[in-house]
Parts: sequence; structure tokens; C-alpha cells
Amino acid sequence: MHVNRFAVRNLRLAPGSGKRELLEAAAGRLSVSPGKVLSLSILKRSMDARGRRPPVYEYSVVLEVDGELKVQESAAEVSRYEGEEWAVRPVTTLPRHPPLVVGAGPAGLFAALRLCEYGLRPVILEQGKIVRERMADVAAYWRKGILNPLSNVQFGEGGAGAFSDGKLTTRVKDFRKEWVLRRLVEAGGGEEILFDSRPHLGTDRLRRIIANVREYLTKRGAVFFFGRRARELIIEENRVRGIITEEGELPAGAVFLATGHSSRELYRALGKQGVDLQAKGFAVGVRVELPQELVNSQQYGRWAGYPGLSPAEFSIKARSGDGRGVYSFCMCPGGTVIPAGAEPGGVVVNGMSGAMRSGKNANAALVVETRPEDFGGDPLKGLDFQRRWEKRGYELAGEMALPSQTVAAFLGKGSGPEVHSNCPWPLKKADLSECLPRFASTALRDALPALIAQLPPLAGGNLIGVETRTSSPVRILRDGEMRSLTFKNLYPVGEGAGYAGGIVSAAIDGARAVDHWAAESGGKVSRV
Repeated sequence: MHVNRFAVRNLRLAPGSGKRELLEAAAGRLSVSPGKVLSLSILKRSMDARGRRPPVYEYSVVLEVDGELKVQESAAEVSRYEGEEWAVRPVTTLPRHPPLVVGAGPAGLFAALRLCEYGLRPVILEQGKIVRERMADVAAYWRKGILNPLSNVQFGEGGAGAFSDGKLTTRVKDFRKEWVLRRLVEAGGGEEILFDSRPHLGTDRLRRIIANVREYLTKRGAVFFFGRRARELIIEENRVRGIITEEGELPAGAVFLATGHSSRELYRALGKQGVDLQAKGFAVGVRVELPQELVNSQQYGRWAGYPGLSPAEFSIKARSGDGRGVYSFCMCPGGTVIPAGAEPGGVVVNGMSGAMRSGKNANAALVVETRPEDFGGDPLKGLDFQRRWEKRGYELAGEMALPSQTVAAFLGKGSGPEVHSNCPWPLKKADLSECLPRFASTALRDALPALIAQLPPLAGGNLIGVETRTSSPVRILRDGEMRSLTFKNLYPVGEGAGYAGGIVSAAIDGARAVDHWAAESGGKVSRV
């Protein structure tokens, strides 16, 4: 049998069409009968709901066809397809102690997965709880205001992404991206994340995936320590030899530091030990909440409500009078604004949505570019800067409430309409300028008219404060091999190290660091 593989692009099918219709359309493009097609796999799928014609999905697929074909190739529609596969060769020199991963968020879990592929049995240290127990702690916080500082929306198995929309989009160009997505599919993510143009998992599905990843790692020999907090590094002869925890020392052949963007106490400990840190820009602002139906009408026009259309998303940006970027971030269709605090006496908000995105409201962060000079340029002063505004938001709203203001009121144009919020905590009317840095409130007011012009329903939204945990204000400096500039054998990875900005990018970062480290011990990643 002679098998040919072809990529076929720009196939347009109505929502609700099945695999059979897709097969017939692709085979027709090649001028072969569907019976000649041995297999079909989807490379990409995106929705086109523009213009006067009904919405359609645009597909790119790969066909394996039995027999030699004379096909007129076209860069736009048909071409021969050569897939790219990578294999891992196990390490040949085993370390005396197992590698240690600090943090069980995306960077940490995928570093551990990669280590297992190299034939190693990593130790994973996580200060929070397993995801099921963590969910109970978060529920107690939302329902009763009981905060567990080590197990909450920010900390615990799965990291901060476990309470989010579970977006899987990334601008990182790396062959490990497909590896990450395939591992997620194997853990229960659903094959559509491999080809959807804007893939997401939803917080409900994410939690099941996280538990499945832990189970897989445990079967491969990985060892988890939950509820165990990293205090400082064990350093000997300018080399990291392990981690000191509250329960004692954990020696390690290498340390992959994947602590997430909110590990403030550990940042301070690393600074005291001389780890090279750098102040990093991030963003501060608010969450905006508005009816999903209005977003659908704005984005889909006459086709809003058309069968098969997913809840619409939006992305908006503008510049303030002083040139700062003001933009939407982490948009959650059909989602919920959630309290996301990790410290007593502070207010933090984030957005969350389920796999079906079935909530009545949409929400997104509206944030302002924040520069190191805004908080003094010291690597650790950004932590105090965040805490200051979180504390101020708490003082404005009080216990178990979030400070809020309509867009109209924030712009000084009357009270304006108020969206019925589905947030777990009540909203308390407040002047949000009092819980934002002056540059941020000024920039938001400057940019809102331009943002409203891009998304008119925004004019009737709620603004809810405060959004401060968009990313880490600290970067742990590392070299081209992803090692700490200060100490050998230390690999800072993910959002907490200041090098990633989402689930997939953090996972790639963790895996890439493992590849660099493993290469020193005879391990190798190569094309098949």
C-alpha cells in the first residue's frame, strides 16, 4: 500500500456538521472518493461569523490517502504534508538525588511529566492541597469568608489556572506546544483543544485533568508532598542542593522552581539568599462584567443566537494620555468574577468560567501597563505595591464584598445601568479611584471612550476591583540554558519566575528547562 498525506485547507462547513461531511468535503477537494481516505485528522478549526452569509467553521485537515495521486498543489488549499514528531531519549547519568519540582501548577506539573519521560522519578513539593481539598477551601472562602493562606484560588494543586477560564492560547512558538496539548488530551482535555483556534478547558474540566495528571505521575514513580512549604534553598559551593521546608530538608539533583506569580514570601527569601532578581512590569486595574447576550450581539451581529455559535469573546486595547497600554486581559465568556485573595485583609479579583461557558455574564480584566519605576524599581517593591492596593480595596468594601462602580459612574456620567452580578460576593458601591494607583485610574478614564467605541456594550458594564495578580512583578534572572544566574542547578520556570503568561506557555517553560538540564546527563530530544 502506498500512502500519501495531504494538508487540505479552507474547508467551510456549517456549525453542527459532522466528521462525515468534513471527510466528503476534503476528499472532494482532492478529487478522490471518501473510500480512498485512510484517515482524517483536524489541524485547525476557526469560526467565521462575519458578513451576510450564515456562520461557518473553517477547517484545515490532514488526509492519508491510499494510492498515488496527481494533485494540483496550492499553497492556499492543498499541499503535501510532512508531520513533525519528537522523541525523548532517557538520561544515561542518574543524579544521586531525584530532581525536585517546587510548585504543582502548569510549569511544575509539566516539568514533572517531562522528567518522567526521561526515566526519572521527580519529587513535587506543593504548599497547598490536592485539587479536591483545595476546592473545599475555596468554597469556604467564598461562602463564609474563611481564608486558608496556603490553599486558595492562588495556591494549591493546579496553580492559579485551576480557577480560571482555562485558556490554552499562546504566542510562544515552540515544538513542545503540541506535546503539552497532547498530554492534556490524554488526561481528559478533549481532542478539540488540538485544533480549535481559541482552545479552552474551563475550570470544571481543568480540575479533573489535574487529578488525572497527578495519578499518572504517581504511577510513573513521582512523589508528591502537599501542604509542605519551601522556605529557602540549600546552597553548597555556589550550587543548589535542595530545599529547606518547614518539615526539614529535601535534597535534590536539581531544583525546578515553579512557584507561581503570588509566592511573595519565597521571593523575599530568595532575595535574602542572593538570588539575582529583577523588577518586572505587569498590569493593574479592574474586572468589567457585562451581559454575555450583549457581547454576542455586538460580535456576531445578525447571527447572534445562530445554532452552534459559541459565546462570543472580545479583545480591546487603547492608549492613555501618557502613552500607557490599557487593554482587556483574560476574557471569560459566560463566566463569573471571583474573589481571589491569598492574604488576610486584601481584595483580589479574577475571572472564571466552565467548559460550556454557560453563564449569563461575560467578564474580563481591564488593566493598565505598570512599569518598574511606578513602584521604585526595586525587585521586591512590586510585591508591596500590589499589597497596598489590595488592602485599600478591602478597606473600601469590607468583609466578604468587592468594591464596584458602573462604567458611567467611573467616568462621571451619572450612575448608569448596573449589571446583575453572579459573583460569589456582593458588590459594594465605591469610588474605584481610591483603590487604584493614580496613574491607573487616570489611564482607565483616558482610554475608556476608545474602548467603548470598540465594544459599545462596555458602556453599561460593572467595574469591580481590584485586579493586581495579572503576572509576577519579579523576574528571577536566568541564562540561555534556563539556569539561575546566581546558583547552579536552579531552574526558575513559569509565571512565578517571570517568563510565562498562561497555562500553555508556563507548561512549555517547565518542559524546556527539563530538556536543558537533561541534556547535561545524556538525555536528548530529537526529531523522529
